[in-house]
Amino acid sequence: MYRGNEGDRMLSFLVQTIDHVARETGKFLRLSPAKMIFVFFRQCGKVSVHAIACAFARCWMGRYAYEGARVMVFALAMVKMRDAEDIQQALTGAGKRIKKKMSPSSLKKAGQRSRAMQKRKAAAGAGKGTSSNGSISSKRGGGGGLGVPFLPSLKSISHVVANAHKSLQPMCVDLAVTHAQVLAVRLVLKLVAPRKKRSIEYSLRVAPVMTSYILLKQKHKLLYADKPGKRALSWDQQHEWGAEQMAEIIADFGGFYRKVGQIAGTASQMMPRPYVEKFSKTMDDNPPTPFYIVRKILETELGGPLGSHFSELSRNACATASIAQVHFGRLLDGREVAVKVQTANYDNVISDLKALLRTARTMKKLRLDNGMDLPTIFEAYLDVIDEEFNFKIEHEKIDYFGKLFEETPEICDKVCAPRVVASTRKVLVMRRVRGAKLLTIFNRARQNGKRPRCPQQVSRTHSYYGGDGWNGVFFSIFRAWGEMMLTCGHFHSDPHPGNFILRGDGKLCVLDWGQTKRVDDKERLHMCRLALRMSTEDYNGIASEVRAHGSVLVEKPTNEALVALSYAYFDTRPSALAEMNVMDLENSPFTKNKITQNTREGFFAIRGVFLLRGMLATCGEQMSMVEHWQDVAIANLRDAGEWYPGRFRTITTRIVNKAALQTQRAFNFGSGAKMNEVEAYAQERKSKETSSSKPAYASFSSLW
Repeated sequence: MYRGNEGDRMLSFLVQTIDHVARETGKFLRLSPAKMIFVFFRQCGKVSVHAIACAFARCWMGRYAYEGARVMVFALAMVKMRDAEDIQQALTGAGKRIKKKMSPSSLKKAGQRSRAMQKRKAAAGAGKGTSSNGSISSKRGGGGGLGVPFLPSLKSISHVVANAHKSLQPMCVDLAVTHAQVLAVRLVLKLVAPRKKRSIEYSLRVAPVMTSYILLKQKHKLLYADKPGKRALSWDQQHEWGAEQMAEIIADFGGFYRKVGQIAGTASQMMPRPYVEKFSKTMDDNPPTPFYIVRKILETELGGPLGSHFSELSRNACATASIAQVHFGRLLDGREVAVKVQTANYDNVISDLKALLRTARTMKKLRLDNGMDLPTIFEAYLDVIDEEFNFKIEHEKIDYFGKLFEETPEICDKVCAPRVVASTRKVLVMRRVRGAKLLTIFNRARQNGKRPRCPQQVSRTHSYYGGDGWNGVFFSIFRAWGEMMLTCGHFHSDPHPGNFILRGDGKLCVLDWGQTKRVDDKERLHMCRLALRMSTEDYNGIASEVRAHGSVLVEKPTNEALVALSYAYFDTRPSALAEMNVMDLENSPFTKNKITQNTREGFFAIRGVFLLRGMLATCGEQMSMVEHWQDVAIANLRDAGEWYPGRFRTITTRIVNKAALQTQRAFNFGSGAKMNEVEAYAQERKSKETSSSKPAYASFSSLW
């Protein structure tokens, strides 16, 4: 196919390509300004459409099929027309030679030669198979009969190859040139604006997944309107595919996208199971930053070589996250320390967060966020992300909250924070805390198929009012968060199991104080009033408080809707509404009464509630956080000079409200009927996912 030396051909191809680019550039520069602008924008549009088409093809075809198609297009584009003619001539010549060899005269001569050869072998003493002359001739003859119909096929193949090349080659050349332009634009963006390139590529990767959900939703309306079984099966398959695609995107991009995967991986109460499983795996295999980069950061921040600060330092990270990673070591004076090193780039994380915010806004416009107001969530992260990149601020927060825990009588001997040795903007050196993480205990119990057991020493340390085991541990957690949120207005906003360590003496140590949330006095007192009304189950008071504050808005602000949201968002007791699948685009109550505005100030309080509720469910416990906050809320309202109900009134109000709700549920009317309907939906969804189910917590928390 190739004529001459292959290296000369490749060099000639490169020279021709450079000449072609030079000619096209010259033509472009000779155009008038108006036409130059028109041609430029037309070419930009062509390149953009090609990039979008490639993104959809890669997502919907699969990576390997897409790469194979791309190689084929480039191969067809590089094959010259004369090479196609050579293929046709070679196939035609092969057909002629086969026809000549399989003609009757050729077959007769071949038979004669074969018989003569057999005779010579027989005369030489190798007389094997002499009786097979006739069979050889017959086979040859049969071969002639089989060869005749093969010749037209071979000839037609040669014509098909030539004609296909003539029709496809110009199109493939155009596709190859446009794709080369796309690659050139990507290279230029990587050199000039790498963060913008990363944002654009993320948008191109996510667009096909969002489009597939839109198309499937329309398909269900047209074809499966009266077929709920097929709709459910179709959504399950879509979630499997979507989770796989999104997990691949998170793994490829890393950065803050891994943080989103961590959030979704812990939201087992609201996300489809495929997403939880895939995102959990993405969170577990977070790749660490190489040690030579960590070493350079440490030597720059601390000043001088590592040997002047540490006698030992592990090369392997003991924990990795989206912003930093931790290494264990030992100081020169023998103290064991944990060294937290900032490895993420601030500008890249902000760019990732803004890209996610644009995606959330697009989902809201397309009504794919299921009425959850997702943009508010990412706006809330923008409010706190700056402090995560300054470990000096984290040092101050650790000291502040450690002192707060020591001065709170109920938890001074139960909850603590680590002690800081030294800090810079990118390095935080803390005393090492030895013990068992709650995450490790939970994972080990899940692998054994059992409920996690509370260590005996921990149970004794956290016992209260006759309670022990996990009840005592969660009472300490609730009390600590009550002091932070209701008294200080400044609280730890990432209480997942990996940030709690049970020490050998039974104390609970809270780690990772980089992500905290501050609220003003207005928001703090609102949380106090809301917690107090929720603890007494004053439903009218809850609805009035939410309406007056105005941070959460729904399409139909009924008392039932506002109270249900309050118990789902601000209390840890089991709630059917909190277990609603946010991606159930047809059956979820959020689609019937959408949240038009979510709370930006209170998002991290909501996230903390969901994480703590999940930990309670893992331990098999059912507790209400607001009930343990009642005394703290009353004390803060009293200090602020606001009215608060007496103890007798709170007890009687709670008894009356519970009795009224139970009556409505028993006779299925009013708010009780709505509660029964929502819990029936949640129970049906849960029974599909697991064979066993627990009875619902009898409260107003599921009303919609």
